[in-house]
Amino acid sequence: MSGDYLDFDIALTREGQGYAAHVLDSPAGQASTPFTLPFGAADLARFMVAVGPPRVTSRRLVPAESRVVDVREYGRRLADALLAGDVGRAFRDSLATATAQGRDLRLRLRLDAVPDLDPVPWEYLYDKGLERFVALSQETPVVRLLDALDRPPVVTVEPPLRVLVMVSSPSDLEPLAVDREKQLLRATTGDLVAAGLLEVVVVEDATLISLQRALLDDYHVFHFIGHGGFDDQAQEGVLALEHPDGTAHLVSGARLGTLLHDARTLQLAVLNACEGARTSGRDAFSGVGQALVRQGLPAVVAMQTEISDRAALVFSHEFYWFLTRGLGIDAAMCEVRKAMAVSDEAAEWGTAVLLRSGSEQPFAFVGPSTATGQPGAATALRDDPRASDARLASLYTAAQGAIAAADTTTALPMLEQIAAERPDYADVTELIARVRPDAGPPGPDAAAPADRSQRAGVVNPRPQTFPQQHDAQPPQPRQPDRPEPPQPEPHPEPEQPRPDPERRQRDRGRGIGRWVRLAVLGVVVVLGLVAWRTLPSLLQKADPLVAAACGSSSVDPGASDVTIGCAPVAPVVDGSFDDWRSVTTHVVDAPVPDFARVPVNGLSATWQALWDKDALFLHAVVTDPTHTGVAAGQPSQWWRGDAVSFEVGPDPRKLSAAAPLRKGKDFHVILALLDDGDRGAAAAVNVVGTSPKGQVVFATGSRRPGIAVVARPTDTGYELEARVPWSEIGRSVPPARGEVLGFNVNLSDARGSGTDWALRTMLSSNPSRSGANQNHPGTWQTLALGDSG
Repeated sequence: MSGDYLDFDIALTREGQGYAAHVLDSPAGQASTPFTLPFGAADLARFMVAVGPPRVTSRRLVPAESRVVDVREYGRRLADALLAGDVGRAFRDSLATATAQGRDLRLRLRLDAVPDLDPVPWEYLYDKGLERFVALSQETPVVRLLDALDRPPVVTVEPPLRVLVMVSSPSDLEPLAVDREKQLLRATTGDLVAAGLLEVVVVEDATLISLQRALLDDYHVFHFIGHGGFDDQAQEGVLALEHPDGTAHLVSGARLGTLLHDARTLQLAVLNACEGARTSGRDAFSGVGQALVRQGLPAVVAMQTEISDRAALVFSHEFYWFLTRGLGIDAAMCEVRKAMAVSDEAAEWGTAVLLRSGSEQPFAFVGPSTATGQPGAATALRDDPRASDARLASLYTAAQGAIAAADTTTALPMLEQIAAERPDYADVTELIARVRPDAGPPGPDAAAPADRSQRAGVVNPRPQTFPQQHDAQPPQPRQPDRPEPPQPEPHPEPEQPRPDPERRQRDRGRGIGRWVRLAVLGVVVVLGLVAWRTLPSLLQKADPLVAAACGSSSVDPGASDVTIGCAPVAPVVDGSFDDWRSVTTHVVDAPVPDFARVPVNGLSATWQALWDKDALFLHAVVTDPTHTGVAAGQPSQWWRGDAVSFEVGPDPRKLSAAAPLRKGKDFHVILALLDDGDRGAAAAVNVVGTSPKGQVVFATGSRRPGIAVVARPTDTGYELEARVPWSEIGRSVPPARGEVLGFNVNLSDARGSGTDWALRTMLSSNPSRSGANQNHPGTWQTLALGDSG
């Protein structure tokens, strides 16, 4: 583990309709090979959820080992695709060269030319030849490499490492528990502060002017706690700081970099914000972290997903511990990942992204006693067995303080971390049972329930400055192998309680407090369950995944009647319909003159749609007083029964109103209720043909089992959803983002039953729809395939 690296630089570029991987520099020379992303957007989104923090208690029902295996399989597929062909041979030869020289090999990814691949979590690459995750070893760290306008010289650090912390909580945004964040940071780094290795200073106001003034002093690290987001209009990443009046001030990475650039000793930024590592999918420097590196900051660590309290405890302590030990930033990140991997069976160790420019290390540490040949403070701390006790004591004391304040959400992750490292530590098991009555035996797989309050979309309460902890002392051991932690204020209970009225009042108060805490925990769990239930619909707005699901935007749609969004998480056609909660709704309410023979009171429908490279997805909610199923054997006529149908074809905007249907390009898709007693549903497609009079019409049709459709009756009608593969409607090549289609959505209402059914009336989303102009796509509505859902 020399930390003396040879570099293996890979650049991904776009080649035609796909990608290519190019080795730009390596001990084995240059190489190239085609690259294909080995999974779809839905797989990517499910993976990001799986490796993120547990959101509800039921998540713990998934065995830890199965989660790890899933992560390994994902990483293997990714590595097989990236390190294939000549690139793979160059990688193996470079590893052999580095090993022969007693050096390590740093894998540096350049994604400048393909920002749509930036959201891919490359940190989980798993090499089957090495039989390990690449990033989990100092021998092969994974870094995302960016060009910088300038590179400051290496800064020499004589401990303490000075960290400037900004905690931001705009008053007009939903609050997050920043007080808890500060307590967790203080507790987990308390031993480093006490040892003189670390100094933590908090900016009193999260404003740009306060930051500017604070940076007049020398700091080595800027640590941001708050909310990161993305300005869709400006197409750049932002951090939510505060205006002087406390309201939100969205600050771009470029603007923040203007301040950080002139801080001569500042070499590193740590962004504890949910979207700090994210880009627009178009500009590789639009993310906050990318912008800071571009402006000259040598290194940025940014989170690509939210991170749980347990993981944050380990990350913050181990990251600063290894930095103050003198490890290079690349090696320190590897050690942090390993510490997170062995601390908990979850896979949050890949959450942090390391963004760098150049090869030089940002810091050169000098021990305080190097002149006398004595070990430095970092080495002494490493070799002192009391160091671990000091850290656990810091966590224990902070947890007890949180319990005394009835803040169980802060206490729980600290207690669980102690239990994971030393299950017999003091009374930690009993304390966990107090703050989480449903807890099983604590251990490495104990997962924190709903603990980070869903960083995405919220920010934190107003900050306070917390004091340095130079006077913190480790506990004195009660037994040689079991340290006694510092004790809180005692609450002795007499062995024989006296009939004391004041004591009874106190007991009653404690009982009420216990029930209040249980009620609060119950609310948290319920909210977590609601969040988990709606997660697929929320992820439809996860822009970093759009590029992977629907490709790069290459077409300007211009004006269109309706725009539908890309589906980073493809809706599951299962009849639950939860996937559609946050998707824009459209109406079907225009009577079709040729078929609106009998007005039906209350008949109406709404529809929603999404798309990805594989399919078009449709969801409809129908209000219909009477259900009339269609005969399964007449699929070309299903439009006459209770059905939702749509016409679809290429962009019709240049067609005249009299232009005929385009054979092999225009289709009429019918999603019908079947008269099978179970109120099932099926899909049929009518294709272009010629009528007996020689007219070009939708003449023939057939049932299409390749189109998945599910319907469910409701009190007022029925609801259905469908997945229509592009291949079923004449597309051999997936559409591009921005492409426009011709599209109408129609609602048919039938009378009769069995074989005696016929169309009673029809409504359409298109006010111009008629029986005649169904056969003229120049009169159809237009549908643009957009970016967000």
